[in-house]
Amino acid sequence: MHKPQQITRTLIIIATAYLLTLTSAFAAQIAEVTLDNGAKVKLNDDFTWEYVILDNPNETVQKPAQAITAKPVKTAPPSALPAPKLNPQFIKQSELLKSTAKDGVKVSILDTKWDDDKLGLQFELTSNSNKHYVLVKLETLFYNDDGLQIKSDNLNVWQATFRLPDTYLRKNEIRKSRIFWIDGINKAHWKKELMSLKITELESR
Repeated sequence: MHKPQQITRTLIIIATAYLLTLTSAFAAQIAEVTLDNGAKVKLNDDFTWEYVILDNPNETVQKPAQAITAKPVKTAPPSALPAPKLNPQFIKQSELLKSTAKDGVKVSILDTKWDDDKLGLQFELTSNSNKHYVLVKLETLFYNDDGLQIKSDNLNVWQATFRLPDTYLRKNEIRKSRIFWIDGINKAHWKKELMSLKITELESR
């Protein structure tokens, strides 16, 4: 299995070569490549990258009407739309989705536990940034054993105490989050522990 450092170096090389071929008119284009392990990734024009984890990403987006007509345009209610589904490659290699990184901060799943029907999650945070982070927000998506999305949660996975620098997430530090208790997960349908993480917001001092 590829190490994260090897994947990152490979993506940087590919992204650099790709971006050098673009003109300024196409600076916002995004490339998609497949790694040796079969995982697909998107290359963004700001030299960031992310896994393409959904098997049906376009099916969950309703397109607006192209023009105003005399008759109202009927659209399917949200409940009728197909649930997002994980790409089979990531069902097989679910460990790839259990960590995420942004601006030098990395968040990984440290532990999972159950208390009756509540799922407990604990995370590990590390930083190689010179910034002192006081808030790290994480989007957490849950999928059942068939890969269908069943739930999403936004967690303040790290929140420092005001004016207490010892509680900041700083360079070369390893921190453990508190345990977050999640409702709405059926234990019988979550044996593969399929989930994905994405850092959505960082605040620093």
